[in-house]
Amino acid sequence: MHFKRFNKVIVTVIFSLSLLSVLFFSSCGGYDSGDAVRLSSWVSSPIETQLMRSTVDSFRTAHPDVEVKYEPIPGSYSEKIQLMLGTSTAPDVFYLKDMVAPSYLRYDVLEPLNDYVAATPEFVTEDFFPFLRNAFSKDSIFYGFSKDYNPYVLFYNADMFAEAGITEPPQNWAELQETAARLTLDKDGDGKIDQYGLVIEPVIEMLIPFVYQNGGTFQDEQGALRFTEPEFVEALEYYSGLHRNGVAALPAEVGSGGNGDAFGREYCAMIIAGGWALPFLDETHPNVNYELAFMPAGKMRATVAFTTAYVMPKSSQKKMESWQLLSYLAGKKGMAEWTSLGLAMPSRRSVAETNGFYDHPRFKWFVNSAEFARLFQVTYVERWYDEAQAT
Repeated sequence: MHFKRFNKVIVTVIFSLSLLSVLFFSSCGGYDSGDAVRLSSWVSSPIETQLMRSTVDSFRTAHPDVEVKYEPIPGSYSEKIQLMLGTSTAPDVFYLKDMVAPSYLRYDVLEPLNDYVAATPEFVTEDFFPFLRNAFSKDSIFYGFSKDYNPYVLFYNADMFAEAGITEPPQNWAELQETAARLTLDKDGDGKIDQYGLVIEPVIEMLIPFVYQNGGTFQDEQGALRFTEPEFVEALEYYSGLHRNGVAALPAEVGSGGNGDAFGREYCAMIIAGGWALPFLDETHPNVNYELAFMPAGKMRATVAFTTAYVMPKSSQKKMESWQLLSYLAGKKGMAEWTSLGLAMPSRRSVAETNGFYDHPRFKWFVNSAEFARLFQVTYVERWYDEAQAT
């Protein structure tokens, strides 16, 4: 999808939202799999699956009276979870994406957690970063708790910056444009650009940080779409203008499958990415000398962060045992182990401190971004996004 089609995506969203805004859930009955509490997640990487198994083993050691069965779901996770919710066969604890959480909260399928929290003094909700504390709540009722988060930050090639005599990463939109222009080079003089200042992706979630920085939003608290307002349009013009002005390329234009691959192959000097790019770069392109920085600011400093919650369905037949598992995984001990490798950042301030992330040369940029990060959430089912991206 090229930028000339980006506006078409926005229009497509309107129709997708209208056509796909109904979930057919049923919360009656329940599914009993025996004595075990069933825990499900999607499958992202072998290292994350193994880390989850290790964290669950730690829970078993701390709570030997609670049997847990970990059931990762490969492929089509959301569709399978929705089907299981509709047939009252959902796992007792499962992952829920932040982006579409509001659509789930519109239906009576998730267990309210306030009473459980009140009965568990050590589960301190104020310990969560403010923007994550209520990410899965409605009308002051908690329905889930963030297990971790990952914000967008700026990755930049330190060697390319040094060669160009640039001593600091860009701090605002004007500097990002100027720096990208200085780092867009025809190195061999053949008339073709072989190093771009940026490689960017024409996807909605990568545009949204610029919208937030410009004082705009995608959807307001009442559910009205806001992408025709000046703040949104101005951000779209700036972001797409980086490509239009020739200082940024799309991954496909440099023969890469994504911006991380383009950065690792040194086809560009900068990318915007989350912490998932760290292990990829370090393992696949270990010789690239790169640094991190906050995203350049617009009218205000902002970034988008992505998070996932542990939630419990109302249909669970093992609610107390499920809460023991959920509160451990989203509690200090479980979260400290789960985030120990830095694959994602802890949702709790205390865990970030315990893990030493505030002083870490790379992780500190992600942790400190929590002070101005925002979530990208919509009140519609998630298929609208898949449909729009495929346009």
